[in-house]
Order: sequence, then C-alpha cells, then structure tokens
Amino acid sequence: MERATARKPGFGPETNAPQDRPEGISGLLRNRSFKYLWIAGSLSGTIRWLETLAIAVFVLEQTNSAFMVALTLFFRMFPMFLFGAFTGVIADRINRKKLMVGGMFILAINSTVMGVLAITDVIEVWHVMVGIFLSGTVWSSEFPVRRTMMGEVVGMERVGIAMGVDAATVNFTRMVGPFLGGLLFQFLDLQGVYFVGTGFYLLAFLSASTVGYTPTKLASTGLGFFGTMKGGISYIRSRRAIVGILVVTIIVNIFGFPYTSMVAVIGKEDLHLNAILIGILASSEGLGALIASLLIATRARLHQHTRIYIYGSFLFMITVLLFSLSPWFALSLLLVFLSGLGIAGFGTMQSILMMMSAPPELRSRVMGVLSVSIGTGPLGVLHLGALASWLGAATAVSIIGVEGLIALTIAVLIWPELRRATDIRPPAVESTQASPKM
Repeated sequence: MERATARKPGFGPETNAPQDRPEGISGLLRNRSFKYLWIAGSLSGTIRWLETLAIAVFVLEQTNSAFMVALTLFFRMFPMFLFGAFTGVIADRINRKKLMVGGMFILAINSTVMGVLAITDVIEVWHVMVGIFLSGTVWSSEFPVRRTMMGEVVGMERVGIAMGVDAATVNFTRMVGPFLGGLLFQFLDLQGVYFVGTGFYLLAFLSASTVGYTPTKLASTGLGFFGTMKGGISYIRSRRAIVGILVVTIIVNIFGFPYTSMVAVIGKEDLHLNAILIGILASSEGLGALIASLLIATRARLHQHTRIYIYGSFLFMITVLLFSLSPWFALSLLLVFLSGLGIAGFGTMQSILMMMSAPPELRSRVMGVLSVSIGTGPLGVLHLGALASWLGAATAVSIIGVEGLIALTIAVLIWPELRRATDIRPPAVESTQASPKM
C-alpha cells in the first residue's frame, strides 16, 4: 500500500515506493493508489461532461434562452470561486481521502434525487440549477484534494507525467461525455442521464475507498484557519511566475471556457444540429485535448512547461474566436478539435506548474488558490450570457474571444516569465539541488 510520508521539502519522491519503479505510464499504473485515484477521476469526469451537455439541451428546450443555458455553467463553476481557498486549507487539516470519498457519495445521492424528479415529471429548471450548484461545490475540492493526492502518491519527480496522464483522461471524458450525453438525452431523456450518473458516481466512490493513502504529517504552524490561508497567499505573491500563471488562468476561465455553454446554442440555432450532432461537436474538443495531453505526458520536458502553458492558452482563445465565425458544421468540428489542443496545453500545465511550485506544507493551499482562480469563470459566464441575450450566441462568443486575446497579450507583456523557460520550483528545492552539502 502506497503512503505519502513525512520528508523534508525537496523535488524527490514523497512515497515509500522503491526508487527503481518502472518509468512511464505503465509504471504509474503499477502504483495501486495512483491507479484507483485515476479510475475515480475518470468515472466522475465522464458523468460531469455527460450531464453538462444534456442539461444545456434540456434548459434550452425549456426556456429558449441562451442566458439561462450560460447560467447552468455559472452554477457549476461558481462554488470553486466561493469555496476553493477554504477547501485548500481544510484539505491540510482533514484526511484528503475522506473528503474525496464523502464527495463521491454526495454526488451519487444528488444524481439519484434529480433522476427521481425527472422520471416523475416534476423537475423544473430551478431544480436543475440547485443540483448543479451542489455538484459544483463537491468539484471545488478537485485540485486541493484528488490532484494533490496524486502528486503525493507518485512523488514530485513524477508529477509531470502523472498530471499528463490524468489530464489526458480528463480530456477523454470531455470527448466521450458530451457524445454520451447527447445520445442518452435523445433516447432516455434527462432521467436516463441522471441515473447513469448515479451508477458512475457509486463506482467512483468504491474506487476512491480503495485508495491506500496516509497524508503527509506536517509540523503544526500554530496558525488559525485564516492565518494558514494567509500564509499560502503570501507565498504565491512572492513568486512572479506563479502570479502570472494564476492571472492567465483567470483570463482563460473568464474569456475562454464560458464558450462551452454556447456550443449547444450555436449548434442548434446557427448550425441547425440535433442533440446527437451537438454532442459530437462538443466531443471533438475532448478528442483534440486527449491527443495533445498524451503528447505532453510523454514528450514535455520541465523547461518547456511554462511555454506550453502560454502557447496553449493563445491557441485556445484563437480557435474560440474562429469557431464563433464558422458557418459550417465541418469547419466548426475542426476548430473545436483544435481548441482541444490548446486546452490540453493550458489545463495540463496549470496543475503541474502549481503543484511543483509549492513545498509540501503549502501545496493544498496553493492548489486551493488555483481553484479560486478557475472559479472566476462564472463572471465570464454572466458576461457571455448577457451578450448572447442581446446580440446572439455567435456574436457574443466572438466578443469574448477578442477580449481574451487582448488580455492574454497584456499578461505576457507584464509577466515575461510566461514566455521563457522558467523554473517554478520552490526556493528550498532549488537551493537543495544547487548547493553542495557542507
């Protein structure tokens, strides 16, 4: 059974696994704890994207409002902004495994209740919004809990490939989930989507329960809850590259990711697609991201991480803009696929860079701040939804695409570290490697 054990800060392993473990993806999958964390994330991620597409189509049919569709994404993402930093501090005080297992059980219950409301034909849009907010609250723990656990059980020297594999899997779920969502909604309606979700969440619950994990024992700081949080924020402010990474994360989440809430609207109103073809369109993003994530996991080197992050962000924003201008399904399919390539560079690297940037005693708090940065996305959702109601979905996406590209350009001018081969490891790690022992 793999354990995360106490050790002095460094860039080496943080598990008691032998040092001659096979390298590469096959070596990771021989790590029992990593494997079950990976399975749990794969199951829950699939149903997350499956529900996102199906719920968007349902809300559009019920309200005929692009703003209401955008609001579904707002309620899914806003809990990360509200609770992300708090979750990071809590994860330093409570066994992360317990938090993860409890979260999966709550998601299963939530999906079951929503399925019952749907099958009895009493479900309304406000029920859906409440269910989305609850699931989003659980998802706010993803970075400080599950992904931090993954880094601990494989060791920081292998966190790059571990996060790459996990990102590839997440992107596979982005590809499969929307397609299955469109298919299930077309033939089984909303209740079918929710009851399938119950089954997936229960399997994820069992997988998470199987993980062998003991948290790293860290020395008590003597600080209270808010003092602990302040310490993490102070550390981040002292590292220019990390501040720049968080700024880019905020930009992409405000001006980029909200476009996904308009894929169903543009697909139905501008491209005249049915639910299955809308699902295929949305899934092509996941296919592109899957391919790019696998390449990153197997080929990316440490000195390339910041560049992959920023170039991926620009590629994503450019393709979002071009997608909004496309009049044809085939071209839209290609552009959404290419946007997936950009998402992979952005999404994979943000976890790797933030995980590697912090010493063990600050890691959950740093990942919690990352969750808050991601959670700013709802501001963009409201912005996009208001524009879509006024000018139409396609024009609204064009506007946020231009805004995002301008903001990214300003960010790389202010933080030139983002376009250089920047080492973002903690100072204690750098000094450990650079200085000989006395």
